[in-house]
Amino acid sequence: MNTRIPFDPDAFMSTTIDQPLETERKLVPEGEYLNLMVDDFTSEAFETFSGEYQKGPNIGQQWSMTKFNCPVIVNDDKVKQFLNTDKPRVYYTCVLDFDENGQLDFGVNRNLQLGQLRKAVGQNQAGVVWMPSMLRGAGPFAGKLVHRPGKRKDGSPFIIAEFARLSPIK
Repeated sequence: MNTRIPFDPDAFMSTTIDQPLETERKLVPEGEYLNLMVDDFTSEAFETFSGEYQKGPNIGQQWSMTKFNCPVIVNDDKVKQFLNTDKPRVYYTCVLDFDENGQLDFGVNRNLQLGQLRKAVGQNQAGVVWMPSMLRGAGPFAGKLVHRPGKRKDGSPFIIAEFARLSPIK
């Protein structure tokens, strides 16, 4: 049994170290992966953002966007060793489209990322009842992982790992 000593902030304040700490996150390397699985997730995987258009034809109008940050485990021994973890995780982000009634939109070019994830895990068949919670533990499936540069709010650069493609294992 692995018992962890409770954190003591007072003791931590007196702790001395002689090693530098990491300053950048080590990412799952780019590449093709053939053994991906959806990890467990809760309702916290869904985020809604809202605001007001600042320019363009919709200036002054309100907008809202919901994202599903689906945790995907990369089951690859080299990656596990590289990152020193049993569960290397990358998030597959789906922007969700809803109709005027607040229901998932099934229209043309709507919910493509979610559809691609469902197809990759074999859950995108017509006439089969489906719920997002059914994605928990789904897989295995394949995917291509790439690294993309971005900028933080303060302007500093970062690199993020994201999936360029998901597919069923044939």
